[in-house]
Amino acid sequence: MNKLAVLAFAILLFLSTMLWYLANGSLNDYLKSQVLLQSHYYSGQKSQLLSADFSTNTGITTFTNFSVANIDGLTQPQLFKVDNISVQLAELATSQFDAPSVAKKTTTLVHVKQLRFSNLHAWSEIDKISETGKTNLQILIKKVEKQLATDYPALYPQLSAELYAKMYPERSEELALENIDSSREVAEIETNKAVIASNAAKQKRRLLGKALTRVRISSVLIEELTLTIVKDNKVLTKQFENIELGSIGNEDGLDSNQLGGELLRLLLKELIRLENSNTMERLAN
Repeated sequence: MNKLAVLAFAILLFLSTMLWYLANGSLNDYLKSQVLLQSHYYSGQKSQLLSADFSTNTGITTFTNFSVANIDGLTQPQLFKVDNISVQLAELATSQFDAPSVAKKTTTLVHVKQLRFSNLHAWSEIDKISETGKTNLQILIKKVEKQLATDYPALYPQLSAELYAKMYPERSEELALENIDSSREVAEIETNKAVIASNAAKQKRRLLGKALTRVRISSVLIEELTLTIVKDNKVLTKQFENIELGSIGNEDGLDSNQLGGELLRLLLKELIRLENSNTMERLAN
């Protein structure tokens, strides 16, 4: 009987190990597909990724050879490429809280200690095809911001208002008049605690949405960055090190589907800042 019990335990252990192996393999495929899908969704550009690998021992996911294609018709084939991206989970990898927007559901919050870009190379050049006078970086950050504001209007109120005004220009004058009228009225200060709590809960639901998986990143770092600017038949290249992009998400994190867009937005914003910095101007002169 004891031998049968030991045999049964061994079989169960073997099966659980195989299931974990299969789940781990599926996780890597899922992570890779999410990077590719979100990059294309927010930028509109084709992206490539060689592999994604999550280590259960270290809690680190490594993405290898990631790149985003440049706008069609420009001289450089890529907008940027990265040799490696490492994502280090925090000691408390996940936590849960009630999802106020989805009844009887909880939201899983994934805590990331650091997301690190290693050896990132980006290219900037003016888009002569559309003759807007803007660079590829400026054009793509507008695409990314527009998609973020469309999908998450509560989190990007100013951008959402600008999009609304462009879509419905006839409403711009009406809204302006309404704002003038409302500014003349003395705002009533709510004192009812129940009403205040109800309004706060409604705002929380608007901000969180219905995502059941959210992500918070404490630190985003670019170890090595090479920025190449193609302008007026000149090629300018400058290298930077240890660039901090800050954190992503507050205590409630961001919708996991929003993460790719927010990362692209932060990265493009930093590239544009560096492009317009005094360092690049001195190099150009």
